[in-house]
Amino acid sequence: MRFGAAGGLSIAALFLANSVGAFHSVRQTAQHATLLGVVLLSLGAFGLAVAIAVASAAAYVGGSVVAGLGVGLTFNGSLRAISAVTIAKSRAEVFSAIYVISCAALSLPSLAAGVAAPSWGLDTTGYLYSGFVGALSLGAALHAGRSRAHRPAGDPMRTAGDGEPHSELTRC
Repeated sequence: MRFGAAGGLSIAALFLANSVGAFHSVRQTAQHATLLGVVLLSLGAFGLAVAIAVASAAAYVGGSVVAGLGVGLTFNGSLRAISAVTIAKSRAEVFSAIYVISCAALSLPSLAAGVAAPSWGLDTTGYLYSGFVGALSLGAALHAGRSRAHRPAGDPMRTAGDGEPHSELTRC
């Protein structure tokens, strides 16, 4: 039995979970939100690959929710950490650059997957895309966990999100 709305439902679940993750990240330090986010994003990517392998719409939506939570936590935590170390005078330029790079980082791999799918097949392309996202997220998690021990106590990744608004983003 096929469920035709699974794709749309998984995208809706991804974006709703992204919002939940972003709101939840404000209650944590920027470091913790970012680290938890990349771990969830890795798990979500793995879940999506498993869902493709077993052809399960429910698993696909579940993987989308986990990945969405990860994206929301990671993105908001990272923005808060960057805001904490950026002077107010240049903050607009820094955030403009971040959004341009983020849009490219989201769209270019998706476009590449769209180009590859007719030649490689949707399953293979899905596995490669999920593996790519999972590998990047896992690498970020390992890097963040490894460098966590080397950060000084006053580092913005440790202090951002301690209940004090550090930027416009924490008031959202």
